[in-house]
Amino acid sequence: MTNLKSDIETRVNISLALARYLRAVDRFEAATKEFNEACSVLRNQLVEPSRFVTQINFQHYLVTSDQERNFEVEELELI
Repeated sequence: MTNLKSDIETRVNISLALARYLRAVDRFEAATKEFNEACSVLRNQLVEPSRFVTQINFQHYLVTSDQERNFEVEELELI
């Protein structure tokens, strides 16, 4: 009887773990899509090489972009 109980517990635990994994995959794919879209929108705005500081939500960021519209965003501690 103990073996059957542990087998059922194992199956339930695997099912719960799998369900958690699948939910995480969905969130990851949605976040990846949002990230890629945000990068694309930002690249479209950075039409020439630039370097500037901007404030978003009370945080300061240094934004640097090159000729190919690659960019880097660094959080600044102090201004």
